Amino acid sequence: MAVNIFDKYGIKEVANVYFEALDNDTAAGVYAGDIVLYLDTLKVSTIETTAENVAAQGGWGNPKLIQWDYGKEINLTLEDALISLESLRFMMGGSIKKPSSSGDKVLVHRTAEVTVKSDGSLPALEDREGNKFEITASPDKPIRLINLGPATGERGANAAAGTRTQLTSGKWGKNGIKGVSFKNPLAGLSQEVSALPGDRIRAFWVEEVAADSTTSAVEVTISPDTFPGTYKVVGDTFMRSEKTGKDEMFQFVINKAKVTSDVTITLEAEGDPSTFEMTLNVLRASNDDGENEMMKLIRYTTTGAGGDASGNDIGSLSAAES
Repeated sequence: MAVNIFDKYGIKEVANVYFEALDNDTAAGVYAGDIVLYLDTLKVSTIETTAENVAAQGGWGNPKLIQWDYGKEINLTLEDALISLESLRFMMGGSIKKPSSSGDKVLVHRTAEVTVKSDGSLPALEDREGNKFEITASPDKPIRLINLGPATGERGANAAAGTRTQLTSGKWGKNGIKGVSFKNPLAGLSQEVSALPGDRIRAFWVEEVAADSTTSAVEVTISPDTFPGTYKVVGDTFMRSEKTGKDEMFQFVINKAKVTSDVTITLEAEGDPSTFEMTLNVLRASNDDGENEMMKLIRYTTTGAGGDASGNDIGSLSAAES
């Protein structure tokens, strides 16, 4: 493909980016050359190149006479509209654990609010689909209960709001649970009061999720001594020719980029949905010819990648139908 200095292009579309492992990580089942992450929901992919400089100055007015550049830095910032647990682990340098048949379980902290029934018992717990389920209390995994008091009205001097207890044995079954007593901090810890009909009870418990057909869980563990790794990064996008109005494939290739540890996750009630930002520092690497490089920018046409007949529709290739 000839290079014409008068050819001009516009770039607007975000890149799809994938990461390639540089070394073996047998503990994670990853080997050098494996694709470990693919991002195709990015909102922004920004490449920023900076360098420091120093100049020799002298003469009348002390103008700059000669200037040297040094300390070139290239940073890649990826802002993703969506997140996966793998990309979250990737950005934060954590490990993923899934329940398995070997007995591994994920502990999920649960909470629910129920209202005491007219007979003084607590109703059964239900999931989002309205299915009743049961939980078992034990000394190491108790069911903690806090009486929030009546939903309306006043109880007077014997108000039970704030009283609490914990169950260390027995089940909270699909038929509910019989009435429970709460310690009354107003009258001393030795005195207990019963929950009255209409009282709101907030329950807290820990559920063990195992590997079966009805439950599922994935746990991402962030440790103080684990950090994001270093990978080869390839980004694919396209640029539009001013002359033809058609799109031509364009990509950047970074042979060695370190994912930084700076991650912010924003949870807010208002405004736009949260986005997830990943920053990479580009490191010096040797190419196949043994030369030092930091990044390649490639414009190309090749078999199946579009070209003059592609129009403005360049996307993922499709498999031929048999």
